[in-house]
Amino acid sequence: MVATASLPAAPAVSVADFGARPNDGQCDTDAIQTAIAAAQKSGATELRFSAGTYTLIKPAAKEYYLGVIDVKHLALVGAVDANGNPATRIERSFVLNNETTLPTQLSVLRSHHVTFRNFILANNPPLGSTARVTAVDLARDEVVVDVLPGLPGYDGMRCASAHVWAQDTGTLKRFGTTPGDATLTIGLGIKAFWKAVPGTLGRRLSMTGAGFAAKVAVGDHISWHHKSTDMPNQTLVRYSSDVVFENILIPNVSNMGMGASFNRNLTFRRVRFEPENGNLAIGGRDGMHLSMNSGDLLVEDCVFMGLRMDPLVIKRNFGIVKLVNADGSLGISPGYDVPAGDSLRFWVGTEPVDCVVKSFRREKDLVVYAFAGGAPPSATPGTAVSFLTYSLTRGVIRNTRFAQNLGSAIVNFEENITVEGCTFDSNAYQVKYGPNPVSGGFVRNNIVRNNLFLNTSWIDIARRGQPATLVIHSLSQFFSAPRFNRNILITGNVFKNPHGQAGAVAVDVRNAEDVVLRDNVFEGFAQDVLVDGKPGASLAR
Repeated sequence: MVATASLPAAPAVSVADFGARPNDGQCDTDAIQTAIAAAQKSGATELRFSAGTYTLIKPAAKEYYLGVIDVKHLALVGAVDANGNPATRIERSFVLNNETTLPTQLSVLRSHHVTFRNFILANNPPLGSTARVTAVDLARDEVVVDVLPGLPGYDGMRCASAHVWAQDTGTLKRFGTTPGDATLTIGLGIKAFWKAVPGTLGRRLSMTGAGFAAKVAVGDHISWHHKSTDMPNQTLVRYSSDVVFENILIPNVSNMGMGASFNRNLTFRRVRFEPENGNLAIGGRDGMHLSMNSGDLLVEDCVFMGLRMDPLVIKRNFGIVKLVNADGSLGISPGYDVPAGDSLRFWVGTEPVDCVVKSFRREKDLVVYAFAGGAPPSATPGTAVSFLTYSLTRGVIRNTRFAQNLGSAIVNFEENITVEGCTFDSNAYQVKYGPNPVSGGFVRNNIVRNNLFLNTSWIDIARRGQPATLVIHSLSQFFSAPRFNRNILITGNVFKNPHGQAGAVAVDVRNAEDVVLRDNVFEGFAQDVLVDGKPGASLAR
């Protein structure tokens, strides 16, 4: 697996040498950018930050506050406290209103062998809030809340991606079995806005006519965000290799916490998505969305807590054959640069066929590929392909906790992934393996081993009509009853407490072959395993 980036010996430099000072409230953007450039020029392999808060007021570019662009062999290293937790905070500072849209906090582009260690990546103020319900009027459909100290609230604040948390327990309140029924607000067309109670300076808010009163009780908490999606992600990593994030705390995010795509070899060790200061939710969307990456992936000793959508998405895209030329070349969309000698995988017949690319060219909205030995005769318009250039060789998700997330703890579209030693607790949706309607890939050579699944999913996000903890399936519109999910081992896991849903199962297997379940423990389920809608007792051994 990927280890911490190996760096040759060279002197370290400090951002203080370039004018970046913590805790002074001054904008540190320019000083940090100058320090990164100077470290590269001098050949230093470590850029050090002191403990305290570095403030980002002015973005370095239109697209980002801080950019690590075309950087090689550099570790950015913050300080730690007595417990080893990150003590260097890098904070975007801004005025919050419903229209606030911020550039990405940290962009890593075309960089290689870079490490980020011991940082808190935060927003001031946070882009979401939490309040305690103090009054409920069912007749008027009115709810009154007190915003927790240190969290934002203002008259007219949009209430996006809102959910209820049970009284003073910090746990998601469970009601409804569809995303819309189980939340207060969801989607992009949010019409729910808070009204400030006069004389409270926005610390007491009311909501009338939005349907909240039927779903909350006095003492409950409500979390929400000023927007749900229309903002760049908190962090971005693209076209880079051997990138390490280690000992990182992310307490609040815009859009997704991290978008990482078209990279090779990613390591996330002790990365924690956890709310702070009484807040109960991180952000309005996913935690880490990893798409079209290659090489090795390691997610180890991490925490994903309080995310509104899916904490960890491991994704790749299908390309679809649009054109078959007389010379045997194929026009595919979407298409990607594939070096000669790499392969495309054609999902045809009963087993996929890999074909070596001889050349490619871009032609209008297609990429046209020629193949050594030709394309499969069964590759006709509508055939789906995967790009092995942009697929993982190996991935491990290990000793990681997924808790109190309103989403699927893991959405996996990749091959060669092992999930082991993890805890899944009170996540609303199924853990999902296999393609979505328009994107994804089939799950092959996967292992799910020695994990604990408890207080399991209560929302049927897969829309299978079957509550489940782990679902292996295909929702892809490009196939009819495919059987391409294959060679999956589920062993040594404990599945317990499905919240008493009628008919709940632990594992729901569909569109798959060669799935083996052994030495698992099941507690409280009406049925342990379903295979293609039928009891799978023979697998649950």
